[in-house]
Amino acid sequence: MPRTARTHRTAAAVAVLTVGATLGVVGPAQADRVTPADVEKAFHEAEVANEQANQLEEDVKEARAEIADLDADIADQLAVYERQRKALGASVVQQQLDNPLGPTASLFGSKDPQQFLEGLGAVQALNSTRADAVEAFAATAQELKNRRTLLKERKAELDRDRDRADAKRDEIESRYQEAKTALSRLSAPQQKTLTKSETTVDFKVEASGRGAAAIQFAMAQLGKPYIYGGVGPDGYDCSGLVMKSFEAAGASLPRVVGPQYQASQPVPISQVQPGDIVFFPDMSHDGIYLGDGKVIHAPRPGKTVEITTLSIGFTMAGRVG
Repeated sequence: MPRTARTHRTAAAVAVLTVGATLGVVGPAQADRVTPADVEKAFHEAEVANEQANQLEEDVKEARAEIADLDADIADQLAVYERQRKALGASVVQQQLDNPLGPTASLFGSKDPQQFLEGLGAVQALNSTRADAVEAFAATAQELKNRRTLLKERKAELDRDRDRADAKRDEIESRYQEAKTALSRLSAPQQKTLTKSETTVDFKVEASGRGAAAIQFAMAQLGKPYIYGGVGPDGYDCSGLVMKSFEAAGASLPRVVGPQYQASQPVPISQVQPGDIVFFPDMSHDGIYLGDGKVIHAPRPGKTVEITTLSIGFTMAGRVG
């Protein structure tokens, strides 16, 4: 049977963010007003849009799966419909062959009261059986109609989701270009600081179970570039890295940050342990905690999978069992 409920449809309800609102209208005369914090915020808002696009693409996948289920269900219903239609038609034809004037006609000439009563009972039983068949056939026909209507709705929904995902990807590209322009207006030392990625850990990571396996996978991705929508192996976005790290550890996580938090067991940030997933409170970004206040994550375009600190905004945590 098809899945009739859509899940995690949060992307379409998220308010649209604009880089222009963050940076202001930055003209040549205002270049000195752009700060590293402005640039980081602009890139972050592009990443927020990326997570919205990831969710929309998950909606597209779900709609396609529902359509496949409905197609299969309709094929099954159609087979039942045809069987019932043929059986019902055959019974009517056979009745006319046996009694061209109808099943009650032969009774009128009967002079035996007992034969008449027995024949009348048989006709009533035949009519009752046919009535049941007609009722079953009508129910099947209605169900087939309902499934076809639902299929039409799901296909229209798929088209809308694809359009929204395409528009969101266009928005990401626009925001990314604006953020890159803002970055170019910073001084060379500032640009170097913002694009540098830390890829070394100066302590022993103490983790166990799936968390340890997820960390091992994530650490092997250090230095790979951030890619919008990336799920490896050549590059990742934040939720793509987390998903693939835990997949390597034998755990199945959703594709998007918010659903990843929902799929984990919430843990107070004060009790976070190596191997836990840590999140920004607005569910725009996540990474994997290493211990000693450090996190491995895929930060943003222009940088690579790196080591950072909890202090950049990770205030929530979840544990994967």
